[in-house]
Amino acid sequence: MRWLTPLSAARDAARFGRKAAELAKLSGSPGIRVPDGFVLDACAFDAVLDAAVPAAQHPASLVRGAARDRGASRLAAIQARVRDAAMPDGLCAEIAAALAEAGGGRFAVRSSGLHEDAAMASAAGLQETSLGVTGDEAVIDAVRACWASLYAERALAYLARQGAPERLGMAVIVQRMVDARCAGVAFTADPITGDRGVVVIEATTGLGVGVVDGTRTPEVVRFDRVWSRVSEHRASGEGGAMVLDDALVASVVDAAVRIEEASDAPRDVEWAWDGAVLWVLQSRPVVGLPDRAGTVRSLDDRAGWIWSNVNVGEALPGVATPLTWSIASAFSDRGFRRAFAGLGCVLDDGLELVGNFHGRIYLNLTNFVRVARQVPLLSPRMLIELGGGGGLEEVERQVPPGAWWPFVRRLPRTALSMVADNASLPERLRRFEADFVVERERFATLPLRTTSRVAVRALLRETRTLLDRTGELMLACASGYLASVVAMRELLRWSVPAEADRLERELLAGIADLDSAAPGISLAHIAEVARLEPAARALILGREPRSLRVDELPDGPTRRAFAAFLRAYGYRCPREAELSTPRWREDPGTLFAALRAYLVHTDDRILARVEKQLRVRASAEEELADRLPPIGRSGARHLLARTQRFARLRERMRARVTEVLGFFRVLAVASSERLGGAGDAAFLLTVDELDAWLGGELPDPDGLLALRRAEYARDCARPDPPATFVGSPPPFVPREELSGDRFVGVGASPGVVTGVVRVLREPGDGAALCPGEVLVTAVADVGWTPLFLVAAAVVTELGGALSHAALVAREYGVPTVVNVRGATRALRTGDRVRVDGGRGVVERLPCE
Repeated sequence: MRWLTPLSAARDAARFGRKAAELAKLSGSPGIRVPDGFVLDACAFDAVLDAAVPAAQHPASLVRGAARDRGASRLAAIQARVRDAAMPDGLCAEIAAALAEAGGGRFAVRSSGLHEDAAMASAAGLQETSLGVTGDEAVIDAVRACWASLYAERALAYLARQGAPERLGMAVIVQRMVDARCAGVAFTADPITGDRGVVVIEATTGLGVGVVDGTRTPEVVRFDRVWSRVSEHRASGEGGAMVLDDALVASVVDAAVRIEEASDAPRDVEWAWDGAVLWVLQSRPVVGLPDRAGTVRSLDDRAGWIWSNVNVGEALPGVATPLTWSIASAFSDRGFRRAFAGLGCVLDDGLELVGNFHGRIYLNLTNFVRVARQVPLLSPRMLIELGGGGGLEEVERQVPPGAWWPFVRRLPRTALSMVADNASLPERLRRFEADFVVERERFATLPLRTTSRVAVRALLRETRTLLDRTGELMLACASGYLASVVAMRELLRWSVPAEADRLERELLAGIADLDSAAPGISLAHIAEVARLEPAARALILGREPRSLRVDELPDGPTRRAFAAFLRAYGYRCPREAELSTPRWREDPGTLFAALRAYLVHTDDRILARVEKQLRVRASAEEELADRLPPIGRSGARHLLARTQRFARLRERMRARVTEVLGFFRVLAVASSERLGGAGDAAFLLTVDELDAWLGGELPDPDGLLALRRAEYARDCARPDPPATFVGSPPPFVPREELSGDRFVGVGASPGVVTGVVRVLREPGDGAALCPGEVLVTAVADVGWTPLFLVAAAVVTELGGALSHAALVAREYGVPTVVNVRGATRALRTGDRVRVDGGRGVVERLPCE
């Protein structure tokens, strides 16, 4: 045959890809069974490309070109041409003959890209796979879909990050389907720790695709190779009997170890069991595995990069929609670059600072610290601790201090630029605020239902420009705040080393007029109004908060106060960086939940807390002044005033950024109605794709939307990757089992409180929070903060000492500990705990 080769003979990876070549090698190995099949030579794909696609649009050319060359409309058009292209002469007949010789039945059609399953970049899951395909035409259509999937935007973007090989081609494997009773994967080394002494097996009932793509929680077995025994066996948590018995575990381990011995390297093996035979479906290297000696990889070795979302994940937790990701990633990248450039650092244009893993945003700690090391006295430890990051020890070991002379040589010019920027900042802020009032009013009165697509496109572009301007000013304020905090920390460590940590927290408390603290305080005032209005109070206490709307309140002072609140703060919400999240003005259920909790109070304790914080800060300022010599007091007062001013400005500009994100949401909702009526449609496009559609350059987005909807659902179904990992998220994420009764995090707001735990997953459940309880949640942004005034203390899994939620907690005087890993699993509602917000410690106490 010209185009097809039996799978057992497809050993040439240059023609058939590594996936097929590995299976061909295994098919003749003792004790290994591989399903029969055949492989389409990659030259068939080349022939289709030569006939249907210009050379400039071949995959390798697009990967090596600019990102704009991989626009959604262009890729969709190329995919359509590939799917509709005439098949190479004789190929259809060869496929039909091969299927007939196999006796018909169901087949799996999978890619075997020439770029897949490399030692350091697997490209796993990027190309199309079709399972259970029957009939000649269906198999041919599945082959076309496999070819076209190489032009998926995420596939080309991945390959561009990894560095494209000279040739990007696509062979296709057609194999008989295994009627699997259970299936899964086996790793001949722990993919997280690198331990070569174990085999880790993941399994599920039926097909193993749910394990491979992360949409199902697998049953997990760890087999100790030294002692030849199972050291751990955990069920999937989905109920029912165990999938793996001892005999099947032994069969999987035996096959996996045989495969590893044949390749002399740890392997990731996909398998399926039909009740009688264990079938091997794929074998590839375990990507990103730590080496045996634990040595640190080169900074240019992507497989050794350390990623963390402990900091950025607080701003955007969970899976981001494509629209949000496209805006947030560009915004974050520009912000980091401007911040470092303002300090006099040099950054390569292609330096990767943020990444997307399973729809979650992560910060590249390796590159972040690599740049920060250019600045003398800018400690990576301080940056990561203030931001709440993880992976500190690994990244400090990986990135040694660099030479400071280039920074020192640029210092005069850098200093002049910083002085000029600081001097002009008040005027730039004044002009911005004046302009922003106009923009806010314009968006509030836009008749978007009747506005043309061309006009909406113009608004989208203006909003992108406005976000860039707003972000630049927010960055200037955030940089000023960080610099002031660092300077204040050094002053305290020099002048009062024994009390430095306590005084720092108290001096940063009680900063009046923080925009992020204002909503909670305003709601507390509304509660005082409602307490004096029996009808409003009865309605708020008597109805399920999520079902309440403002116009259902009786006409009176409570309703008017609430309406004024929404005019002032209605653009905020929980998880407000995600554009698909309804704002408070659209869905006030969270606010009514907080109000209900406030109304349980019968005194003015909530607002008294805030007033107490003002006294705490004043007392700390007096204590510091007493500890300093007269010559240092004036400088300390100036530094404290500067820190407080920049804290207010940072939170104000953060609020403005949130408002601008609300403008994007307004445009996306209006566009979704025109994209076929689905309310989420525009959020499934990137901002460039939405721009192209509004301009008529993406005429038929239905296929793209269907793909994105499936990808988004898949990412949401995946368990969260680890908060910090090396290279890429491990396919197996162990559930960290926390033991003991003492948990250490980062102290964010001082004070010691003993109380009963209330674990909340969503702020909309806030009505369940009782006064005096300890609020425990995974992450808390500004949308959660109205509940802080009800809680006796707050504990979160993510966050840092300078996060927005930490600032609000100090403003409210609520003892808070952040960055307590696994807090929502280790602690349960009803547990009695002591929270020490000064030391960053949470202790579980015996029940009374």
